[in-house]
This record gives sequence, C-alpha cells and structure tokens, in this order.
Amino acid sequence: MRSTREGCGLLGWLTIALLVLGCGVREYRRPETGASLEGTVTYAGKSVPAAMIIVAGQSGGATGNIGEGGRYHVDNAPVGEVKLAVNTDAAKGQMQGQKMAQAYQGGKGGAKPAAAFLDVPKKYQDPNSSGITTTIKAGANTFDIVLQ
Repeated sequence: MRSTREGCGLLGWLTIALLVLGCGVREYRRPETGASLEGTVTYAGKSVPAAMIIVAGQSGGATGNIGEGGRYHVDNAPVGEVKLAVNTDAAKGQMQGQKMAQAYQGGKGGAKPAAAFLDVPKKYQDPNSSGITTTIKAGANTFDIVLQ
C-alpha cells in the first residue's frame, strides 16, 4: 500500500513539474527589419542633449536615445511611413543621474559637465500628436528632426 501511495505521489509531482516546464515564459522577438534611422534633434535652434526617440509605424515601433551633440540612432526601425516623437521626460532621470555623479566626484577627472536639460513641448513627446513623419526604407536612413 505504501509503495502505491509513494508511486502516485511521485507521479503527481512529475506531472506538475512537466506542466510548469511546458508552460514556461516564452520570449517574443520582433522580426528584424534591416532598417535604422539616425540624425540630429534640435529645438528652437539648440541641440536636444537627452531624449528618447520613438518611431511608430504600421508594423510596430522602435526606440533609441539621443547621444552627444543631439545625435540619435534607432535600430530595427519599422519600414514604411512612420510617426516620430522626441520624449524628453523619459531622459530627465538619466540627466539628473549624470549631474549627481559629477557632483559626487567633485567635477574631477576631466569629465565633461552634463549638458543643460532642454525640455521640448508635450505635443512632440507622443508620435500621434507630434506631426513628425518620415518614410523608412530597408538599410540606413537619415532624418534630422527640427522642432520649432
């Protein structure tokens, strides 16, 4: 009787383990588009030092960040007509972190001071309200974003 009960218990645990393993989290990967988008971002004639660039198309979207000199780069951008956004709210934390790190180090070590934060109007922070559009083809694409 005991061996039957142990066998049923073991079989039950084995069944549960197989169900858990079979229902594991599966990662979804978007298909590679073979397209990238890069350029500069300016607002009122000044380079935007930090922001998230959002690219939204019919087949999906992609994001990238602005780097030095207001330059941005987005990999795996959707192909076709796209809407763009420049979200400076998304970069505020990063800029504050850089300033805090420099203050902690006392500005030593030859580090460049963090650029002054430049906030853009809220309408540019959403691809549906920004009014910024371009067409992306497979391969490297260049588009400078000029905000008024």
